[in-house]
Amino acid sequence: MQQNSDLNPSMADLARAVNCFDEHSFATLAGVKVSTLDAWRKRGKGPEYVLLGCNYLYPIEAVQKHISSCVRSRTTVPPHRVLM
Repeated sequence: MQQNSDLNPSMADLARAVNCFDEHSFATLAGVKVSTLDAWRKRGKGPEYVLLGCNYLYPIEAVQKHISSCVRSRTTVPPHRVLM
């Protein structure tokens, strides 16, 4: 007997099947609310996405590229500028 989840895959499962994150999974990864993703899309920020019907999908490659663009170099503070 198949489980109900096998008959009705979640959006996250379907997105993974096409190498994407669904909107909720990406929001969780980014540590933001889904409404923040909406704001990012309106401002042209964040990773590239696909609008498929009424679902936003984030290709894994686009997410990896976006994460790489967020990498910041560490800078050292000269010892005389360190506050105690």
